Amino acid sequence: MLYTEEYFLNHMSNEGIPEIQRSNMVSCLIQLNALGIDIILGFDWPASPSAEAMIRALEILYSLGVLDDDPKLTSPTGFQVAEIPLDPMVSKMIIASSQLGCSEEIITIAALLSVQSIWISGKGIQKESDEAKLRFAAAEGDHVTFLNVYKGFISLVNLHSGVTRTMWSEKQSLLAFC
Repeated sequence: MLYTEEYFLNHMSNEGIPEIQRSNMVSCLIQLNALGIDIILGFDWPASPSAEAMIRALEILYSLGVLDDDPKLTSPTGFQVAEIPLDPMVSKMIIASSQLGCSEEIITIAALLSVQSIWISGKGIQKESDEAKLRFAAAEGDHVTFLNVYKGFISLVNLHSGVTRTMWSEKQSLLAFC
């Protein structure tokens, strides 16, 4: 049991906290701005998000170069980021990758970030899972580790046409992400 009936009746709220007060406001603010709603702080929300969440979201968008001092979308970056239906940080990463010549790698990383986890976990396979993570680990961080996993999968499948995605994934303690 999670709580007693008495606790439920006497201490718990009859309504849950609205989603907008529990969510990251970054995507919401960029979409409002893209729709032409310039007075973001004065917007009439159904349930107002916290001031801290709004400030944090504005700081992130400003640091990404998506919003200027007014705050309005910058051109062209802000408009491009607003058009991509992803988290603004991932969208900015994809846009910047074309200038840096690493679009293929960044798109792969963005795709791998869109799944819950590429690692299999469960009882009795923790050791194998940890070993698989070490085989692909990169000192540069998790994003490069994900890229290493994908490259390992592609190279093995290209070498051995009989290797299926499931066979490789099970051997490496990974989910079949392709």
